[in-house]
Amino acid sequence: MLVDMAADRVMGQMQPHLLQICLSYIPMINNQPQHFTKEGYCLFEAVLSAAEIEAIRRKLDADIADLPEKQTVYKDGVTKEVDARPEYMTEPHPTSAFWLDVCRHPRILDAVEKVLGPDLILIMSHLIVKVPEKGLPVAWHQDNTYWQSVTGTDVVTVWMAIDDTDVSNGCMQVIPCTHEGYPELEKFKTGKDDLLGLSVKVTPQMQAGAVPLEMKAGSLSIHDSFVLHGSEANTSGRRRAAYTMRYANANTVAIDTAAHWVPVYLVRGQGGDNEKQYVDARAGCTVPEISL
Repeated sequence: MLVDMAADRVMGQMQPHLLQICLSYIPMINNQPQHFTKEGYCLFEAVLSAAEIEAIRRKLDADIADLPEKQTVYKDGVTKEVDARPEYMTEPHPTSAFWLDVCRHPRILDAVEKVLGPDLILIMSHLIVKVPEKGLPVAWHQDNTYWQSVTGTDVVTVWMAIDDTDVSNGCMQVIPCTHEGYPELEKFKTGKDDLLGLSVKVTPQMQAGAVPLEMKAGSLSIHDSFVLHGSEANTSGRRRAAYTMRYANANTVAIDTAAHWVPVYLVRGQGGDNEKQYVDARAGCTVPEISL
């Protein structure tokens, strides 16, 4: 599907020098945090233990079993009600102490700190579970352009593998360098059955530079909120579950908490000028669950 999305389109909004960088890019996985600013992503291996992942899987299985018949999601550019799917398990952390504790796990925050610095806020999270054989694809997109309540560019997504993930079960792919200059690319409707129902223009040459982020459960990648990324459908016989957690630099990013759909949590360091608007979820703090 990602190939279909790319065919016969041009990246008209991309800066010429950035396009040239990506056209000449040889796909290699970046696992060096010091290269994050240039590459737009970084892989961190074996962050959580096998025992921690097993506990996460048990909780995830229980939450999937409790899914309602319908879910309200943002798809095709509008908010709508759809038949429930485990790809649409958005924002579990405000209503579950378990998922909030995952989001503020010290080893996860250590990885985030390496790319964003010591003062961190948690702004969103999303469990994306692609079931075997019919898990939805995710067309090429940027994250930040969906978040109108967020102002600033020091924002990242942590993509943590709950199951082993590879090309065959629909691992995430990134196109390095495409965050440079923080372009806000125009979205169009895909007209297909995919997670978002929206995509952005990508050429075949750009897609040729995409890096599949294959990883074992307990590993994670961090990507810039403007870098292009997506994933194929899961047509394998194995599940592909991931937890995406969104963090921002508390000093350089502002959140309109009145417009934001979930509370913003201060998870490490200091909260900057807007600290009083955030829920204190730093180590040692007990945070009550809420109903959304």
